[in-house]
Amino acid sequence: MTTKNDEWDFYYCRVEDAPASIFLNLVYRDERPEGLDTLYYVGLQMLAPGDHGMGVEPDVKALWDLEDKIADAAAAKGFTYVGRLRNQGDWQLTFYAAGGDKEPELEEMVVKELTEADRGYRIGSKKDPSWSYYDEFLMPDDERWQWILDRRVVEQLNKAGDALDVPRPVDHFIGFPDAASRDAFMSAARERGFSAEAGDAGDGDEPRHTAQLVRSDPVALEHIHDVVMDITELASEHGGEYDGWGAPIASKAN
Repeated sequence: MTTKNDEWDFYYCRVEDAPASIFLNLVYRDERPEGLDTLYYVGLQMLAPGDHGMGVEPDVKALWDLEDKIADAAAAKGFTYVGRLRNQGDWQLTFYAAGGDKEPELEEMVVKELTEADRGYRIGSKKDPSWSYYDEFLMPDDERWQWILDRRVVEQLNKAGDALDVPRPVDHFIGFPDAASRDAFMSAARERGFSAEAGDAGDGDEPRHTAQLVRSDPVALEHIHDVVMDITELASEHGGEYDGWGAPIASKAN
């Protein structure tokens, strides 16, 4: 069940030293519905987990359908669906709801929607008024959050017909608290093959000093994300904050 304000996205990571995929509604990073103080989860067994443990077709399609049915039924009973973890053969759905023992009610919904008699399931809950599970587990760390942002840009370029493996000038934007830090950063970036230009923005007591880096690179996700993280680390060493990238669309050579 989705609404116009939902912001669902996903990222890959490792959980208990095994490959995992987390899908979550990012709208709740900024605001939380009042009164939802209890975490509920439903773990569904994958019948075909695959070598990576995150599921393979056609079982993944069956679990997506099952997830939608359970989420819709739960929403009608006051549960708020916030995310899903796929890891080690387990497909875990996470909800928040107002207090009280609602596990039997949730289990009844799950059993009603199960169509494969041999698919196991588990249900549990715990008090979590601060939404610590959402903040500390479901939410991506800084590197995975940047991966999400990079993937979004790459997807837009891909939809526009971009040949992602073709190098082209890529612009990167970084902000600094003072000009000296920015200038030291630009000097270090030039040693890594970037051209660098300085800029200044803002006024009053908090002027913003900026740097724009340009270098020819492919924008395939794995490559450009590595480039972004290298710049982010270098910027952090000089007190700066990475502020995104952009690139023109490239076509394959004839």
